[in-house]
Amino acid sequence: MRTFVIRSRQGTTHPERIRLQVGARGHLEVVAHCVLNAFFYSCGFRDDVEVYVVLDSAPDFPRTVHFSAQNGLSLAGFHEEAVYALLEQALRMGINMPHESVREAAPGVKVMGFGFERLFRMELAERPVFVLSPKGEDARLQAWPQNPVFVLSDHLEMPKNSIKGVLRQGATRLSLGRRMLFASQCIVLLHHEMDRALSL
Repeated sequence: MRTFVIRSRQGTTHPERIRLQVGARGHLEVVAHCVLNAFFYSCGFRDDVEVYVVLDSAPDFPRTVHFSAQNGLSLAGFHEEAVYALLEQALRMGINMPHESVREAAPGVKVMGFGFERLFRMELAERPVFVLSPKGEDARLQAWPQNPVFVLSDHLEMPKNSIKGVLRQGATRLSLGRRMLFASQCIVLLHHEMDRALSL
């Protein structure tokens, strides 16, 4: 299983505001691009992938939306609208949910009442975690472990305390080169490197 964690620093937890953040301050299109590139390839859909989208901009506590191909995820197509529709559906289920609870919104889609730190402390603690950084180890030289987790941020930089936290838990800094790329481009390159390693 390949896992991608996308942290949306200004991502709303209000379902009616999802589309208002497209091309605006929250830039939810960045999240949509990440989800699409995590699951789709030309004429195919990856069944060994899951994506956690952490939406930080909440009046009470963050919401994390979990997309899982192995649990029946169905996206209506390779377009942003399909992702927005599922985010809205998940966040409607997340209205007034208790803190740290989990609700199923659709096949392969869950909404969780917690954010980034809790996700790593409780859900991903035993997994090999990689944090994308230009100063990290060269991805092309990696011996890829089973069930890797990759941490990315949207158009805003990840808080330094969050990075320090996952590094303290044993995460590895990983580099795709010195040039800063979009998160969705990083996902495509990571898939390429892992697919390439499997074919050798």
